[in-house]
Amino acid sequence: MAARDTNVNLEGETALVVGGTRNIGLAVAKALRGAGANVCVVGGSDSAALAHALTELGAAEGKTTGLVADITDEAAVSGAFDHAEQKLGAVSILVNGPGFRPHGPFMDTSLETWSTVLDIMLTGPFLTCRELFRRLPTNRKGAIVNIGGLSAHRPAKDRAPVIAAKAGIVGLTKALAAEGLGQIRANCVAPGLIDTERRAGQPQAHFKDDEANARGSCEDVARLVLAFSNPYDSYVTGQTVHVSGGRYMA
Repeated sequence: MAARDTNVNLEGETALVVGGTRNIGLAVAKALRGAGANVCVVGGSDSAALAHALTELGAAEGKTTGLVADITDEAAVSGAFDHAEQKLGAVSILVNGPGFRPHGPFMDTSLETWSTVLDIMLTGPFLTCRELFRRLPTNRKGAIVNIGGLSAHRPAKDRAPVIAAKAGIVGLTKALAAEGLGQIRANCVAPGLIDTERRAGQPQAHFKDDEANARGSCEDVARLVLAFSNPYDSYVTGQTVHVSGGRYMA
């Protein structure tokens, strides 16, 4: 069950968290639930991870729901919003954190891999953000938080599709902020080296020696996402903020 955060009040708001079944996404879902929001988590295909996330979030309380959905499919995205609305109410907070991060030399990257990464990590957020824009009533405020990445600002080898997608997320966030002025805020949170299941399996050679054991937590990222999630804190939008322990300083 998510612990209550008494510093942020999101009672009456419904959040859709894409990629919310594990790691950073689950930590974000817990933080939002702890602030009083109703939370719908969307996973890719792992039903067991979804079931675990719902247990962690306290789904029995009736304030949390979830589903697995292909966010690269327009009908599936619409269905995810339908599900959230029917179970919890109209979505006003959207967090995009889908992930598919293959490693390999650029010249060996197949078109299929390139397309899959861009579809999941950029087209998916485009579709979910567009759905929020289309559905949010004109008398409601909304907030979008896209999960970016350090690699978009401090590139590394063997990650070309991911870097391109994460850089695209930064640009998409700025475009959404311009489109949504006065109603929907859009910001990007860019994690650095975070202690996740995925991170534990990455080759140490991908990082400098002095960085190999220095990691932030999923909760570090979730706290910043939570700060950006209040639809009525309207004066910060179009920004990318890093949670990287100083590895990138804009």
